[in-house]
Amino acid sequence: MALRDTKLPFYVTTSEHDPVAEFFDPVLERAIKYDIAVGYFSSAWLRDAAHGISRFALNGGKARWIISPEVSLEDFKSLQAGHVTSEALTKYLISRSYEELFQQLTHDTRAALGWLINDKILEFKIGIPQNRLSGILHAKQGLFTDHSGDRVGFLGSYNLTGAAGTNWEAFSVFCDWSSQESLQRISAIAASFDRMWSGLDPNLSIYDPSEADLEKFVSAARQTDRHYNLFPTKKPQEPCVPNRFLTDGRLRDYQEEGINNWFKNNGRGILHMATGTGKTVTALTAVTRLNDFVAQKNGELCVVITVPYQHLAEQWAREAEEFGYEPVLCYGGIGHWMENAQSQLNELRSQTRQQVMLIAVNASMKDAPFQSILSAYAGNLLFVGDEMHNLGARSALAALPENAPFRLGLSATPDRYGDEEGTASLERYFGKRVLSFALDQAIAGGHLCRYFYYPILVQLDEDEQADYDELSSQIGRMIAQGASLDSQAHDGLNLLLIKRARLVGKARNKLPALLELLKQKEEISHTLVYCGDSKDEGERYIDGALEQIGKNLKLRASPFTSQENNSERAELLSQFSSGEIQVLLAIRCLDEGVDVPMTKTAYILASSANPKEFIQRRGRVLRRAEGKERAYIYDFIVTPDPDVLSERGVTNVERSLLRRELTRFNEFASLAENHGEALSKITQIKESLNLLDH
Repeated sequence: MALRDTKLPFYVTTSEHDPVAEFFDPVLERAIKYDIAVGYFSSAWLRDAAHGISRFALNGGKARWIISPEVSLEDFKSLQAGHVTSEALTKYLISRSYEELFQQLTHDTRAALGWLINDKILEFKIGIPQNRLSGILHAKQGLFTDHSGDRVGFLGSYNLTGAAGTNWEAFSVFCDWSSQESLQRISAIAASFDRMWSGLDPNLSIYDPSEADLEKFVSAARQTDRHYNLFPTKKPQEPCVPNRFLTDGRLRDYQEEGINNWFKNNGRGILHMATGTGKTVTALTAVTRLNDFVAQKNGELCVVITVPYQHLAEQWAREAEEFGYEPVLCYGGIGHWMENAQSQLNELRSQTRQQVMLIAVNASMKDAPFQSILSAYAGNLLFVGDEMHNLGARSALAALPENAPFRLGLSATPDRYGDEEGTASLERYFGKRVLSFALDQAIAGGHLCRYFYYPILVQLDEDEQADYDELSSQIGRMIAQGASLDSQAHDGLNLLLIKRARLVGKARNKLPALLELLKQKEEISHTLVYCGDSKDEGERYIDGALEQIGKNLKLRASPFTSQENNSERAELLSQFSSGEIQVLLAIRCLDEGVDVPMTKTAYILASSANPKEFIQRRGRVLRRAEGKERAYIYDFIVTPDPDVLSERGVTNVERSLLRRELTRFNEFASLAENHGEALSKITQIKESLNLLDH
């Protein structure tokens, strides 16, 4: 392999690249000579660049490093004072720097460095400015040369420290075969380094380490084998499926079917599974079996899981740890995760780790730092998209890693509402549906509990009906003029539709009806109330409902919204589970992925027409829990006022009002234990509007 064989970036930043993976590793693998002058050096960089340095050593490479001693400001002032004792002080401080470096290194890294020094593969020198320069050696320049004599140079702000991967750093890269200017720059870097190394730079004193300085490194090396591996040989990690998910060594039949079909489809496909049927366990089992297969072939696997929300990422991490993985949570600023992620991936590349798992939220997955990690990894990559319907927007589709040979999509609602193109794009990316396990199958199999469904019919009051009529009229005019959700008038039409939906969602008659139902209950516990996100004169609808339920009915109630942070939500769910909180009022935060299996009753005050939303909500209520035999769903459906119908007759406005609600009603009523009762509740109004076929 030659330096010309690798495609290198011209300008590397830690914001857009992984410098070790995208630059240092590939050039070290191909180089036989490595000269560098750098102001800061630490053991963390040596550890992270282990793979490239190991290959460099095995190639018979020779490295020359000029570094700055780790001394304090006071020490530097003493060195520059020109005292008679400065030579002795200099040697003392340099020896102390080597001692500190020795102490910083782990046992195995120290031994590997010792072998590099012992075999004359690596030579150190210390540089201290003198004469007209009084600071420290602050250079960041280097040069690589391969068997053919081709050279690659770099110049910039990058230091050889572990923190370099978390700081905003940058450097330029020059290849001497690419242009005359690059050749001249590289020649200048080489000449500058040779002057420094030979002690010919008049403003830089160069000090060789003494034999005593290096003896500790060499002695440590001689107690180990010469393997040039900067990491200890570890027993491969062996994640496995926890026994509590298995019966006779197997998952449930439908879960096994989905995994088998996924493997038959070459590790690509979509698991369409009803909420509460074990998508996460199924996916982690598929991940584990793929990992076992890759390990048997002496390979490594990088698993990337992306989810829409942080609380879902934390749930995935907890379950993955139970399987034996060590997931890195990748969100909340790169300072929280980048160094750990890069370190684990470097271990993967150096074959001292068999698998790595990164869990990101969709927003961080699309950002440049995470994208640089995805694009730089060239090995076995498995991409898992949880709630994958959220990845169908153009910006998300563009961020999906095309270099992932293995892909797994998970969703209870894989079809994107009103977006056939996005749905088709997701299926092209992930592959076909390898399992469809619907809600009726889950209920029949006892995996979800049975439920009763009660439609609660309410009407708009006179003012609301007038507002609804006016909005419908405006919407009708825009549509008649050619407006659609795909046209240039999208924003205006969408705004009107949202205003009309919110009007229905906050209908004034809903809350009194809810309060009356709650008053009739002898015992209230584990109850969810789904509210809309509307406001009235600045007050959120959910806050008004909370006041009525909490203060007026004296129930222990709490909101569960985006305004509560992750720790507050965890505490709320714990109190809800124990019964300390009787009622949780939610907007959307309980729609996807949050486990609340103890929920017995749900009141749906507001819901969009998007099946994703109401199907996910029903799934929250149907999860099985100890002592829970049935669930109860009360759905507040806005219907036209019979008096209005008798006065002015049936119009498309009234028909559209109910038609919007019927999609949800039909879905919920079809599988309910009291299917006939639910149908009878709404048959009369359907008949009056000539909607019996809906």
